[in-house]
Amino acid sequence: MHFLIKMRRKNRKIIFFFDKSFYFPKFWENINAKTCFFAIMLHRYLTYIVFLVILGIGERAQAQSLKNYAYHPTYIYNFCRFTQWPQNKTQITIGVLGNSPIQQGLQKMAATKSNYNLKFVVKRFNTVSEINGCDVLFVPYATNTDIKQVHQKIVGKSVMLITENEQQKEYACFNFIGVNGKLMYQINKSQCEKSNLKVSQKLYALSSPL
Repeated sequence: MHFLIKMRRKNRKIIFFFDKSFYFPKFWENINAKTCFFAIMLHRYLTYIVFLVILGIGERAQAQSLKNYAYHPTYIYNFCRFTQWPQNKTQITIGVLGNSPIQQGLQKMAATKSNYNLKFVVKRFNTVSEINGCDVLFVPYATNTDIKQVHQKIVGKSVMLITENEQQKEYACFNFIGVNGKLMYQINKSQCEKSNLKVSQKLYALSSPL
């Protein structure tokens, strides 16, 4: 139910419109001209509080996504989409080193994004020695693997190495980071060039400084 509050001052008429079903119905029913300004400020203040609460919930959800890899597969898909390999690819194999929750998300991404032009395949490598035949290699932070050994395994090959560790970014093409609870990424241009990968400027434009 809605109602109007009218204020007259000299020859001016000011009309305020409220929805009395919003915030304290009885209060709005008994409101008068003297308390109108207070009512407006209270309405704005409470709306702002609600907005902050919703925003806080969204930020906590994004922070949680850093741990459960909710958005990583989409990022990796775009890394592949906006990167040019030396040869035209009809299939991109994404390798995951060790046991990580990201593997399930990548498999869902592969099932939905694969088409007749480009197919995505996900493989798991339990150890560094098993790494072979992949175009993309994701090294989770939890693996605690010597990144130098991983790099030696793929050096000289056109493999997109992706990490999520600030101490490993010098060896990676892409490195995931958290900025104010949000998932971001860095691009190591030098490593991309050494891997013969041409990364689109679109990815550089959205990346965080290395």
